[in-house]
Amino acid sequence: MNPANSVRARVTVPIDVATAFTMFTDEIDAWYVRGPHSWVEPAKAVGIRFVDGYLRELHADGGHVEVGKVIVWEPPGRPAWADLLNDGSMEIEVTFAATGEGTEVTLEHRGLDTLPSEVERRIRRGYSWNIALRWFADAAR
Repeated sequence: MNPANSVRARVTVPIDVATAFTMFTDEIDAWYVRGPHSWVEPAKAVGIRFVDGYLRELHADGGHVEVGKVIVWEPPGRPAWADLLNDGSMEIEVTFAATGEGTEVTLEHRGLDTLPSEVERRIRRGYSWNIALRWFADAAR
């Protein structure tokens, strides 16, 4: 995909790469902030998890919404998933790299040119991913 059609967000956390990967993936439900702004179906949502090759929003009634389909799973360095919510062909990839301060976590959201323009503009402003990585970093401290 064309780099001009992507955005990146980064954060450094004071934990090792393997712990950061596990925390981001296996423990996503512990750091992902719940609220009407962060769910597909806020009235039903009770959690979020990577399950059976999908990123799923879990609902109180036992149902779920598949938010993403896992396309890469390479612990401890990189998961990636295809976005299943928006009209378009997008991928989100997260990489974990050791630094002197811990682990740099880089999230790249690709395929923005396939979205409706208002959704593309919101993502380009960094609203969603910068906030989500801040939640992750706060939990890792």
